Amino acid sequence: MSDKNVLKKNIFITFTIMIILIFGSGILGWILTQRVEKSNKIINAIHLLKESELQLRREEKNLLIRGYSQDRYLRWQAAKEAFHQKFGELIGMGALTTSEMTAIKTDYSEMSDTYKSFFDEILTQKLSQNEISYYDEEFKKIGRNTIDMINNILVREQSVTQEKDTQADVLIVIFLVIFISTAGFLIVNVLKHL
Repeated sequence: MSDKNVLKKNIFITFTIMIILIFGSGILGWILTQRVEKSNKIINAIHLLKESELQLRREEKNLLIRGYSQDRYLRWQAAKEAFHQKFGELIGMGALTTSEMTAIKTDYSEMSDTYKSFFDEILTQKLSQNEISYYDEEFKKIGRNTIDMINNILVREQSVTQEKDTQADVLIVIFLVIFISTAGFLIVNVLKHL
């Protein structure tokens, strides 16, 4: 085979490999972007869930300290709904394990039972300081439990995101090395046959 034919063959093979690499890196880039975007959405949703839990706790405190009023009750109810909505969004994203969903649902159920008891009492009588302290401790315990779970979910998701970032970096380096090697092979062959 002549040098000219070998050169054409090598150039054709090299360009084919480079096109495949460019196409592959485009697909890989799209996949990695989707994964990172999903992780960022999940982390943002977890932060919003935590904020809604803290807002719920503020509204509980308002009811405990200032007493019942329709306005305070409506703000508390809006905070409870916001928490429930953010929790549903996380479930929809597939961000929670079954045990995490069960634990948060259990806390939410316990919270609802405590609220029902609290509102039954606060609407029918003036609560004593001991009763207010009891409810405050119950709300605090439930809130801390939920915040701890949310923080654990956040730490786990941030760890997963870091792992995905590391995988992306490794794949980018591998593609870069292969691409440079292929380009080097092309240059060497062209120069050798000139």
